[in-house]
Amino acid sequence: MIALSKRQHAMLELLVNQKDEYLSYEQAQELDQRPFRSMLIQKWVSYRPQRGFRVTKEGVEAWNEYLAADITRKNTHAPLTKIFDAVFYGLVAGPVKKSAKKASAA
Repeated sequence: MIALSKRQHAMLELLVNQKDEYLSYEQAQELDQRPFRSMLIQKWVSYRPQRGFRVTKEGVEAWNEYLAADITRKNTHAPLTKIFDAVFYGLVAGPVKKSAKKASAA
């Protein structure tokens, strides 16, 4: 599964949406270089002299893989994360609590 940082996501989206257009050297200089560098290293972006930068086939595949990430659970009946208390919100029945009077009378 492809994991993109916020900056990589924004930059890869920009390049993919340009389709066959090139990003000039001057335009590339205006962008954050951290994600740009990582995309060059991963070969998601290439440079062509006299034209500029554009997304590669690998970059488009990475973008499509990112968008197609499956976020469904295998067991949809399992409880939600422990941070969310479904009993508190009345979504599931919680344990029956004995009242203090009944407990002291016993």
